[in-house]
Amino acid sequence: MNAVEIDYLGVVTDGRVTINSNTLDEISVATQGVTVSAIKSLAKELNWDANSLAASIGTTMRTLERYSKDRKRLNAKLSENALEVARISSQGIAYFGDVKRWNEWLSTPNIQFANQEPKSVIHTIRGRELIKRVILGLEYGFTA
Repeated sequence: MNAVEIDYLGVVTDGRVTINSNTLDEISVATQGVTVSAIKSLAKELNWDANSLAASIGTTMRTLERYSKDRKRLNAKLSENALEVARISSQGIAYFGDVKRWNEWLSTPNIQFANQEPKSVIHTIRGRELIKRVILGLEYGFTA
């Protein structure tokens, strides 16, 4: 399966929501929480280590391990962040063509990010908005 064909939103929600689901379904899943195993599956699909994915959703591996040990789903904030990282990764991979190029772009300092790597801001709402805006600009012919 080509990386672009993977529904990363489906991966992080254990198939409860897809890239085509409506917003209310996403809100419901975020409120119920996503599982640590789904977070690890997303990390694997994106070729990220678990620490990087934990940081991208605004937490640590230690916190994820605690959720896993207690057999709890992530809280709404972390779950929503995970959904957003999955969604933005789907958009990025669709634009760049594959996971490898998406990861290379995320790891390359960029003038749009004050010469920082885009991944350095992915853990914040505004950072993800900026990443989306830059990808949209690239789609319309603006340069990175």
